[in-house]
Amino acid sequence: MLLLSHNMIFILIAFVVGLSFHEFGHALAAFLVGDDTAKRQGRLTLNPLVHLDLIGFLVVIFAGFGWARPVVFDPRRIRGNVRLSIIFIALAGPLMNLFLALISGIVMISFNMLTSSAYMTGLGQFVFLLFLYMMQLNVALAIFNLIPIPPLDGWQILHHLMPRRMYLKTASFERFGMIILLIFLISPLGTTVISTTTQFVLNAWFRNF
Repeated sequence: MLLLSHNMIFILIAFVVGLSFHEFGHALAAFLVGDDTAKRQGRLTLNPLVHLDLIGFLVVIFAGFGWARPVVFDPRRIRGNVRLSIIFIALAGPLMNLFLALISGIVMISFNMLTSSAYMTGLGQFVFLLFLYMMQLNVALAIFNLIPIPPLDGWQILHHLMPRRMYLKTASFERFGMIILLIFLISPLGTTVISTTTQFVLNAWFRNF
């Protein structure tokens, strides 16, 4: 069923910007630890056209969630500790989303503090709502990607923190990751975990202002 919401424009903009920053974060982190694979593939950019997946984008309209093209890196090109570097690369995407959420929150609150006449203009309303959605969606994206289920970033972080013996034993778990992730997403548990955690982070943010 097609999502017909007057807020869809804000959701789509926030989605495109959020995923572009997320994948750019992975590409930049990989480049910083010595792997230029993503750079050579043109992924070291905030241009959404090189990051978005057409099917993943269309799914947003129909289902309210989607995905981008994952950034590829080559562990053989990484300088230094490979496992720590992979953790850094995986963590960079969610951290970029949290950074974007922080900036969006600051912009949104700044607009809210303007005089009522300026705030009530059409442009003011648009900017306020846009950055509100940007903040909410980027927090949700960060939380979602930190869930420790393959192929999400949270799994890469957890997997490479494991002792070597456990790391090897759990590698086969990745074959079932997409099935487990899909079940998690369509179950009430997935919705509850993501929405509750997102609201907790947002409430903690607003308590500081």
